[in-house]
Amino acid sequence: MCGKMKEKFLEIVNESGNLNSKLFSLNRIKILWALSELGEDGATARQIKNGLNIGSDGSTYSNLKPLVEMGYLRMEKVKFESKENLELYVITPDGLEEWNKIKNWLNMLICEEE
Repeated sequence: MCGKMKEKFLEIVNESGNLNSKLFSLNRIKILWALSELGEDGATARQIKNGLNIGSDGSTYSNLKPLVEMGYLRMEKVKFESKENLELYVITPDGLEEWNKIKNWLNMLICEEE
C-alpha cells in the first residue's frame, strides 16, 4: 500500500468510529438518504418501501422502527383521503446530522484526493 493510500485508509477507519453502527444496513442508509431529500414532507412506509425497493412490509418496518427509536426519524399519524391514519416518517435534526456523518464518510471512500 503506497504512503498516501495508507494514510487515507487509516483516516477512513478512524472516522468510522464516529458513526452509529446500528445504522449500517443498506436499507437504513437508503431511508435516511431519501428522507433527508424530502425534508418536512416525509413519506409513508408504503412510499419508502416502493420508492427504495426495500421488499416486504416487514422489512420496511423492521428498518423504520429502530430509526424512530434512535431519534433519527419521527412518525406522525396522518389522514389520507378521509381513510385510515397513515404513518408518515420525517427525518429529525439528529437524523440529518447522522446522515451527514455517513455521507461524509462514504465520500471519503469513493472520492479521489484533490
